[in-house]
Amino acid sequence: MENENLPTFSVLMSVYKKEKSEFLDESLKSIESQTIMPNQIVLVEDGPLTLELYKVIKRHKLMYDGLYDIVRGKQNQGLGSALRLGTNKVKGEWIARMDSDDIAVPNRFELQLKEIIANPNLSLLGGQVDEFETSIENVVGHRDVPLYEKKIRQFLKWRNPFNHPTVMIKKNILQSVGGYDSQGKLEDYFLWVKIISNGNVFKNLPKILVHMRVDDGMYKRRGEIKNVKYILKLRKLLYKSGLVNKCEEYIGSIIMIVNTISPGWARKLLYKNTLHR
Repeated sequence: MENENLPTFSVLMSVYKKEKSEFLDESLKSIESQTIMPNQIVLVEDGPLTLELYKVIKRHKLMYDGLYDIVRGKQNQGLGSALRLGTNKVKGEWIARMDSDDIAVPNRFELQLKEIIANPNLSLLGGQVDEFETSIENVVGHRDVPLYEKKIRQFLKWRNPFNHPTVMIKKNILQSVGGYDSQGKLEDYFLWVKIISNGNVFKNLPKILVHMRVDDGMYKRRGEIKNVKYILKLRKLLYKSGLVNKCEEYIGSIIMIVNTISPGWARKLLYKNTLHR
C-alpha cells in the first residue's frame, strides 16, 4: 500500500495512574512497529500519573519526535471524558482506538485501511480480539463479534457488538453524533447506538486485530453497582433509537443488571464459558 494514497489516521489512547508502566510500554511499541504507521498518536493523561508512566511517555515521545501529542487532564475523569478531550486534538480523518494495556497485531492498521479504501462509505470498522494473561502467548479466550450490518444490529440488542480497542471511527462521524460521553463503563456501547441509529455504515473484520489483556480485576469492575443506572439509560436509548422494542428493552435491562450484581467469580465463569470463548 502506498502511504501517500491512504486516509490519514490518528491513534487515540488514554492512560491513568493505576496502569502499569511496562504494559503501556508494550502497547506503544505495538503501535510504533506497525506495517503502516499512524500520522499521529494522541495520548491523554487522565489525571496525574506515576513517575514510571511519565518516564515511559517521555521516552517514546523523544524516540518518535512529532508523532505524539500529549493531552494532560487535571484530574481523573474516566475513559469517556478522556477520549472526548483527546478527540479535540485529533488531526487525522480517522481515529484508531487503543487501550494502554493492549497489544495490536503488527498489521492491524494495514488490514483496516485496506477495508476502508475498498468500502469508502464506512464510518466505523472493528475486528476481533483474543484475550491473554501475562503474555500474548498465553491466550485464555476470544471475544468474537459479528461481521455485517444485519447481525451486528441483532447483536446490539443484547450485547456490545464492537471490541472498542479495535475500532477505527471516521472523525467527522464521531463529531456529528456528539462524540464520546461519560457513561460509566458503557461509553463505547452508547456511541455505537448513536452511530448505528444515524444511518451510518459499519462492519467488523473477521481477523484478530488486538491482543486484549485481562485479569480478575476486569470482571470485578464490570460488576460495580453504579453501572446499573447507565444500563437503564442505555436500554432506554436503544428503545428511543428504534433499535429494540419495549419488550426487548426490559428483557435486556434484566439480563444486564443480573450480570452486574452477580458475584465476580460467577461473572468470570459466564464470560469465559459463554459470552467469550
